Amino acid sequence: MNLFSMDGKIYKFLSKFWHMVWIGVLWIICSIPIITIGASSTAAYYAMVKSVRKNEDQPTRDFFKSFKRNFVQATIMTVIYLVVGAAFAYAAWFYYHGQGSFNMGMRWFFYIIILVYLCTITYAFSWLSRYDMSTFHALTYPIAITLMHLRFSLGLIVFWAAAAVVLYWSYNTFLFAPLLVLIPGLKCLLDTYMIEPVLKKYESIALGAANNETAEEENEEETEENK
Repeated sequence: MNLFSMDGKIYKFLSKFWHMVWIGVLWIICSIPIITIGASSTAAYYAMVKSVRKNEDQPTRDFFKSFKRNFVQATIMTVIYLVVGAAFAYAAWFYYHGQGSFNMGMRWFFYIIILVYLCTITYAFSWLSRYDMSTFHALTYPIAITLMHLRFSLGLIVFWAAAAVVLYWSYNTFLFAPLLVLIPGLKCLLDTYMIEPVLKKYESIALGAANNETAEEENEEETEENK
């Protein structure tokens, strides 16, 4: 088999690599308004699983399909996470600028809360990309998953830290621009290897919650019609 043919390993690798990078680029572009970061993250995860992991090879279509479908709900969740993140940032500024004090125990507790917060964000938008459920469930389930699956959660933390360190190291160098383009897609791809096993484990719960919510909506509609 010719390695450089369309069925060859090199072509397939380069195709997957390009799709990974392109999904990362779409994530950057669609995240520019800041408030759309959640919708972009949901779309990026969905497209990465479908187009790169499952070889559907339609990254742009998959990305915007998920982006449009989850835009409103993901944006609401983004606002909530931004408010919580701002509260954490204010608490850190308040205590580390001499206006308060952390003992060692409280300091480590604060660090753990921040790490759980970061993992929860990743799980939440990945979860939303796969299942239809209420915003409440999309926000609360990931907290439990983060705490129940520490091995995978630690992996996500490593990816967060590695991305931050590499970008900080490359800042003011010629590598910063290409790494800025490469890292979002690469991190998203690596996230799928940590998150997919967890999502599959709780698929029945997610589908059950979605079915219950659908049934409740149908019952409410029937009640209103009967009035």
